Amino acid sequence: MEFRAIARPAVRLLTTPRSTTLPLTTIRGHKTTTRTKRSLKIAPHDSFLPDRSTAFPAADSIIYNPPSSEASPEHTPFLFLPSNDARRVAFTRLRHIADSPVAPKKESELPPEMRYKKRTPSYHLGAEEIKEMKRLRNEDPFKWTSYALAEKFSCSSVFVRMAAPAPPEYLKALKDKTERREGRWGHIRTKAREDRKRRTDMLYRGEL
Repeated sequence: MEFRAIARPAVRLLTTPRSTTLPLTTIRGHKTTTRTKRSLKIAPHDSFLPDRSTAFPAADSIIYNPPSSEASPEHTPFLFLPSNDARRVAFTRLRHIADSPVAPKKESELPPEMRYKKRTPSYHLGAEEIKEMKRLRNEDPFKWTSYALAEKFSCSSVFVRMAAPAPPEYLKALKDKTERREGRWGHIRTKAREDRKRRTDMLYRGEL
């Protein structure tokens, strides 16, 4: 009995799982602000540095370092050349020379053909089918959407929108639904959507 009383605490100590929780004290790592700035500090290229070989003020000069992707007017595509440009005649002559860099490549030298799903256009819909499509669209636009009509008549949804546009009541209901959904957005999501729209407008204006 005395041995069990002595051995019981030792067995409990060995079998009790240890706590694996992390300490609550903060540990300073190597990724500090000062060390990050120091590692990202890269010396400028030699072309950006002023010329110190000559005496002042001749050392002060304008640094011309254009980007590598800048387009050159000397490499105008053939289709954009004017009809009276002499380069059109030169390019035409070079294309008929075998070793010319602008000569058309052989089929064996071309990259492999891209294999993707191609849609073969079919013109199987007539006036009666389009009339039926318009009737279904105006009768119940919520049931017969553009995708449902496209599946029924075996055509694309773009053709359905052109042949049988949605009635104004359906478009107004969709607009109200969108406004109700956007009304439940928070400040962050609303601001993100406005920024996205502003960037799109700037992209179309050529400002980006």
